[in-house]
Parts: sequence; structure tokens; C-alpha cells
Amino acid sequence: MPHSLLSRPAPKADHRLPYGPEPSQFGELWLPRIAPGSQTADSKAPVVVFLHGGWWSAEFGLQYGSHLCAAFKREGIACWSLEYRRVGQAGGGWPGTFEDVAFGYSFLRVLAGIYALDLNRVVLAGHSAGGHLAFWLAGRQHLPQSGPLQPPERLLPVRGVLGLAAVVDLRITLELAHGLFAPAQQEIVDFMGATPAAAPERYRAGNPGDLLPLNVPQVLLQGSLDGQIPPQLPVRWTDRGHRIGETVTFERILGADHFDVVDPQSKAWPQVRDAVKRWLL
Repeated sequence: MPHSLLSRPAPKADHRLPYGPEPSQFGELWLPRIAPGSQTADSKAPVVVFLHGGWWSAEFGLQYGSHLCAAFKREGIACWSLEYRRVGQAGGGWPGTFEDVAFGYSFLRVLAGIYALDLNRVVLAGHSAGGHLAFWLAGRQHLPQSGPLQPPERLLPVRGVLGLAAVVDLRITLELAHGLFAPAQQEIVDFMGATPAAAPERYRAGNPGDLLPLNVPQVLLQGSLDGQIPPQLPVRWTDRGHRIGETVTFERILGADHFDVVDPQSKAWPQVRDAVKRWLL
């Protein structure tokens, strides 16, 4: 049975803004109340940059994440929810999806020139396949200058990265994707356009695990009833992070499923909210 989150009317963002010329190159901006004309550092809103999931497929868009963004807004946190080209759309998958989220993220600088956003208090958050994109953004500074994807010219500081039932590492997911989780193998290969053996340079540039250390605090949240993400994935990521000195925490939420971690009406919401507020407020 589909999660109730997917059938609820989506709250409306304050602004829908293009960051590029393609139809899927836009974001939705959610702004908490700030006194008109107030632009002091204390009055500017911290920001969550949210990347939605859906196995990078054009079948799924950012609408379901609106409930989470609206909840952050109620907590006094702005949310920049990114749409991007996906598999099944022209330019989606490798490398267009990566290029889109990189440009959409850097577009925050433009937004901060218009709206009261505090770019010194930014958190990246991603759900499911969007978790892969969020963690990739955090590690993007390690991309080689001569590689297929370019490192950022200027880094936006990040307070933390939050993975919500996140496909945080493509290689580990491929290793663990059997039985119930077997469909993940084809989703990853479709997204990257090849297996790791056939296109090693793509995975070196596009897999967060190949861009360690992130040198950013990380929290991974996953429900015990998640039927889409292998339960050992966040465990292995966390263990590896600890071995190399990363600050990373994994919390399994008992009784929560794949969408509870992005549903502010679920039992998972307090842990999601508190993880972000510890970094931003």
C-alpha cells in the first residue's frame, strides 16, 4: 500500500524559481517569517537544501518533499528543494543530474542576494536516491580538475549532511542489492549508464564513497521497516567513516518505513527535526 504521504495534497512553496533553462532545472523555496526589511545576520534564515528521491527517475518529482519543507519552515528554517533532470528525460542521469544539482546548489548565492538567507548556516539533506546527491555535493570538493565532473570554484560552507533512507554509496548498494533489494542494481546502472567495471571513472567521480573524507558532520536515519534500502548500507558507511575519522552517526528508527523519514506526521519527524536544528539553531 502506498504511503499516505504520497496521496496528501502537497503544500505550496513560497517561490518556484528556475536555476537553468531546462524544464526540470528549478527549485522550490520555502521561507520562514522574517520582519520586512530586516537583513541583519541574526534575522537571516538558516537553510536546508533538500534533494528528493525516486531512484533518479523521471517518474518521481519533488512534490512529496513539500510536506517536509513546510515543516522546516514552521521551525524557522528555509528550505531550497531542488528538482533536476532525471533518467527518462533528455540530459538526465550521467552526467546531467550531477551538473544540475551542483548548479542548483550554487544558485543559493543568487537567492541569498534576494532573500534573507544565511549562507553560513546550510545543511544538505537527501531522501533515498536524493541522499546520494546530497552526500555527493558534500564530497564534490575532492573531484579532480581534469575529471568528467568539475569541482566547485568556491565552496559554500555546510554545517552537516543528513541522509534520510539514503542511497549514500553506489558501490556498497550494488554489493548489498539482492533479494528484496535487487531492483536497486538496475536503477543504479540505468542512472550511471554503466556498471562500475565498465565505467570506473564515472563511479570515482559520482560515488560519495569515492570522495571521502567529506569532513562534514553526517547523520543517517533509516526506518527498521524500510523495504527499499538495504539495512546494512548505513551501517557500513558509518563504520567506514569512523575508521577514517569522520563525524558520522547512524540512527535506526523502529517501526518506520521508507517514507516515514520525510513525513512530519510520522514518529520519525522528531529525530529528523532535531538533527537539523542541532546544526542550524
